[in-house]
Amino acid sequence: MSEGYFDIAIVGGGAAGLMAGLFAARSGRSTVLLEGSPQCGLKILVSGGGRCNVLPSVYDESDYFTLGSRNVVRRLFRTWSLDRVTAFFTDDLGVELTIEPETGKVFPRSQKAKEVRDALVAAFAAAGGTLHCGWRVTSLERDADRFRVSSLGGGAITASRVILATGGQSLPRTGSDGVGYSFAKRLGHTTVETYPALVPLTTNDEALRGLTGIALPVRWRAELQSRPVEERVRELLFTHRGFSGPAMLDASHWSVRDHARLTVGWNAISRDDWLRRLGEHSKKDCRSVVADALPRRLAEILCERAGVPAACTPSHLTRDVRERLLDHLTEFELPVTGSVGYRVAEVTGGGVPIGELHPSTLESRCTPGAYLCGEIVDLIGRIGGYNFLWAWVTGKLAGESAARSLTASQKRPKSG
Repeated sequence: MSEGYFDIAIVGGGAAGLMAGLFAARSGRSTVLLEGSPQCGLKILVSGGGRCNVLPSVYDESDYFTLGSRNVVRRLFRTWSLDRVTAFFTDDLGVELTIEPETGKVFPRSQKAKEVRDALVAAFAAAGGTLHCGWRVTSLERDADRFRVSSLGGGAITASRVILATGGQSLPRTGSDGVGYSFAKRLGHTTVETYPALVPLTTNDEALRGLTGIALPVRWRAELQSRPVEERVRELLFTHRGFSGPAMLDASHWSVRDHARLTVGWNAISRDDWLRRLGEHSKKDCRSVVADALPRRLAEILCERAGVPAACTPSHLTRDVRERLLDHLTEFELPVTGSVGYRVAEVTGGGVPIGELHPSTLESRCTPGAYLCGEIVDLIGRIGGYNFLWAWVTGKLAGESAARSLTASQKRPKSG
């Protein structure tokens, strides 16, 4: 690409970048979207098993985690409500949506992620935007009152405003390699230490790894210094490497970042309910009582580790053994050794602190004229479309704000 000028250059053609580009272009500004991969929106295409969980059906701020201000997060989401985002996809882009009843997740009715990506690309083009795929940015420099963006192939452009929407390091096969953090640092930003989030966890426990394929609801709890920090009920899936499923993906950031203690209550059955079950079947084999509510192989492991003798009935359990069994059933500590890493992580935790951005515009406090949006910012949502909602909301705000700042600067009277 030869040297050229645009009002707004967006680095990164994922969910946030596409949304930023669309609203910047619709504001009447010449806008270029620069994507290093052969095609844009690759993470959109692979999300939800190729179906694209485009949104949650409900949400609140507790579905998100950041080291930044919760008040700022609340303000950001108020700039584009979930109802209006939903209406944008259906009424503006023409993507019919449907709610998956059992999970509350929102998917395109076609069940095809490509429809979502293509609708965004088409709308961007219709607004007059310029898209360059395979244009890998290697440097970003402030040059007087403009930005100079250079590519691996030797091309360069200048722009009055730049938007960083490079994503993080998760799912590197989609083009996310963390290079955006180096660009942010060049602009004066710091970064909260990054880590793989919404990621399956690993264990060295061979018996539990032998339960591969078993899935069941659990009440999971994360504890730091014996203090509960989060507790939810979702499904856990045993894998050949450890633990996955919505429960573990949601809990993973506590384990990966803080090394929190993770405990689960199998099938979300309470201690009192287990006591009642054992009392009602006092003459039945304990392992059979537990297996009536849990998968047989899991029941056998839990009973064995609690020290329940073979063929022992609940009425013959000693107090200590009964208490250990109840602990294993309701507060079983998962023997986590790590995670499978960025290769399969849904998102990247950490990144540019929210406090380094103006909350009403997402403009950099370090370098005026630069804006940041999406996964590069220190915020993650739980599994279920929440991270896409963050990308859509912040992308729109960054795109509109960049365009609005140009209009304001042109209206400003010259001094002298």
